[in-house]
Amino acid sequence: MNTTVRRALWVVLLLPCLSLVFLALRGVLAVGVVPISAAPTLSATASATPSPSSSARSTPSPAPTATPTPSSAAPTSEAAVPIETQEPAGAPTPSEEPTPTEEPAPAAAAHLSGPAAPWDEITATPVHVDVHQDGEQIVGAGIDLTQLDEGGDLDPEPQTVGWYGPPQWGTTPGERSQYAGVLAGHVVYYGVRDVFWNLGDVRAGAVVVVTYDDGTQAAFEADADAVSVEKEALTEDPANRWAWEPGGDDAKVTLITCDLVPGTGMTGNAFNNWVVQATRVA
Repeated sequence: MNTTVRRALWVVLLLPCLSLVFLALRGVLAVGVVPISAAPTLSATASATPSPSSSARSTPSPAPTATPTPSSAAPTSEAAVPIETQEPAGAPTPSEEPTPTEEPAPAAAAHLSGPAAPWDEITATPVHVDVHQDGEQIVGAGIDLTQLDEGGDLDPEPQTVGWYGPPQWGTTPGERSQYAGVLAGHVVYYGVRDVFWNLGDVRAGAVVVVTYDDGTQAAFEADADAVSVEKEALTEDPANRWAWEPGGDDAKVTLITCDLVPGTGMTGNAFNNWVVQATRVA
């Protein structure tokens, strides 16, 4: 084999490798199909584990938290409750908009397959969340209770959305409270696309549906487009208190994941979080 032929073969072999490196550097190579599952049916939830009793549920109370630090390891949805309980100077005034009625919004109600959950207090456990954007389901995942880890981070299991709930946070998504219910999930996990891969694509009016273990459901509409917030600022800047304590008497849910640094699709580095807040309408 002459030199020219050998060089041509090397070029042919190197091109795919260089392409893979290029894609990895651009962050495109987060592999796998986004895991999207359907909400369980009423019969499937009937035998679910009983939800925590109301006596075990605590009033949301801010807890100390360490400042999240980006890592090249598997990404975590770093989020923690605000540090101060008093109203910080310059913090936004709680909304005085009227609380939602129990008349369902037609567009959101169309996504419900079960009876509506109570509005004032939900004792059932959330077990699944869907997000529908422009008629397409872009999120669909099971929910498990999660807590802040020793570093003050929310780090749910992969392929699962973590509900930040009792005893550290007392609001169940779907019930009226001055505090938001909080759901966190990974965008990638060791280079594999995870449950909140599409969360950054959420736009105002997207429909969020939470299903509970008694078969009831609650539907929400996104208040605004997904917003990218610096991780430390999300937990410490009073301007971002709306994510945790929107005030008023609406039933709100806040969804959080990492906003990847461009070019880190395989490593999952993130300095910001995608945050979506939605208000219950059905």
